[in-house]
Amino acid sequence: MLTMKYLAFLLCLILFIASCTEKDSVKPDIDEEIKEVEYDYTSPAKYNLNIVYFLPADVSERNESHKRLSEILLHGQQFFKKNMTEYDFTDKTFNLILDELHNRVKIIYINAHKSTGNYKYNGGGGKIIEEVDAYFLAHPQEKSSDHTLIFTPVLDQDNADVPFYGLGRYCFALDYNDMDVKYFREDSKRGRDATKYIGGLLHELGHGLNLPHNQQKVSEVDDLSKGTSLMGAGNFTYGATPTFLTRSSCAILNNCQVFSKSTDQFYTGASLEIKNIEAIYQDGKLKLSGSFETDQKVNHIAFYNDPADNNSDYDAVTWAAPVLGDNGFEMEMPINELFKKQNTPYVLKLRFCHVNGEITSYSYAYSFVDDIPVIEFGDRENFDRGIWSVIDFSSQENGEVASYILDGDKLTFWHSRWSQNATSYPHYITVDMGESLDVSGFSFLQRDGQRKVKDIEILVSVDGEKWESQGNFELKSINTLHHIMLPFKTQIRYFKVNAKSAFDGNQFAAMADIMCF
Repeated sequence: MLTMKYLAFLLCLILFIASCTEKDSVKPDIDEEIKEVEYDYTSPAKYNLNIVYFLPADVSERNESHKRLSEILLHGQQFFKKNMTEYDFTDKTFNLILDELHNRVKIIYINAHKSTGNYKYNGGGGKIIEEVDAYFLAHPQEKSSDHTLIFTPVLDQDNADVPFYGLGRYCFALDYNDMDVKYFREDSKRGRDATKYIGGLLHELGHGLNLPHNQQKVSEVDDLSKGTSLMGAGNFTYGATPTFLTRSSCAILNNCQVFSKSTDQFYTGASLEIKNIEAIYQDGKLKLSGSFETDQKVNHIAFYNDPADNNSDYDAVTWAAPVLGDNGFEMEMPINELFKKQNTPYVLKLRFCHVNGEITSYSYAYSFVDDIPVIEFGDRENFDRGIWSVIDFSSQENGEVASYILDGDKLTFWHSRWSQNATSYPHYITVDMGESLDVSGFSFLQRDGQRKVKDIEILVSVDGEKWESQGNFELKSINTLHHIMLPFKTQIRYFKVNAKSAFDGNQFAAMADIMCF
């Protein structure tokens, strides 16, 4: 009896299990399948950073690129916001089109026409921009601003030969499978790569958002809230050790198109002229003041002190300040914040930040001599040139004549002959001042463009026949008036400037203005 009951129980159990197994093996209805998420992208801003994923024909999208890059961009967005807020630029950051519910940024995937080898680091950026611009021309609704970040996927990040730099308002970065913010601070190659390539991405994004290079001040190196400037060596520290944006960078970003909630037009041009500028060294500080006129409002000025002992601007130490009433400015810059002194030449770059996003730049020269700054610019009481005349020159180009060095117009300039039978260095110009003057020095305004003169010799005369050399000098490759002091105040009527070489290494010479004081 028990045996029959037991067998019946087993039979029921087997049928039950079979029934369950058959049910589990049936595929779910299509409505129960996991569907791809349809993202709802929005932005309250008119202008947003365009994000493009550029896919060469021979490289596929890297794993989970949408998720990883969205997280990287949101991480960067918060970094920019934090720094802007610390300098009282409210909570501004670059605008993104995103799905806030799913934390996904809108990324435009574009299939390239050719394989990776056609988009190399050198020269590849321009080729990519051509294809991206063609896409935006065909899909104008996809372009949200003048600023575009472009990713290119690579198989091996350490041996990638794709664009990774800023190019105007475009910037480029690479993408690989393990580029992920979750690996920050991990003590491994994967962690170090995350800092290098994500930090590099945000550094190049800075360039695409109008930022030049600059480094931290001396006092900021060990400040746990500062550390390393993103636009200096921050691409090797971001996500690992303290990294920040300088005040000068934030002053520029404050007027960037994609940092704005405004619907106004940006980058519509600007004209600005400095009316006066004074500079002194006092109490251990470089003290600067002046005023300007402009047709587009300026709200901040950034001051970049760039050592001119190399061709790099990574080591520029910066300050920034709001504009004073009536378009005035003042700045005090302690020299103990500069890393290089000793006998280092400097270029001081003033960047005027217009509210329409434009930036007007003027460059001035000064030098350290035995750790003390020697100012080589600022207003001088230059002699009136009303009766001066150019009486001799080596050559001149039609429409770019030698007499333009005396007309006081910075837009006109003398240029050595270039259109036919081009002349080569040395070039010269001789001036008769019309009367004898006690001269302490000369002021030079280079052409604002190419053909800037580098090495010169100054000769002086009282009668135009017997000449005396005052020495050999090196001019500055800047776009503002700078001064050369003679060994002694000298009474002269005539002077001759012998130009011996150019900064660009070519055979041509140009000069906008020559004065003396």
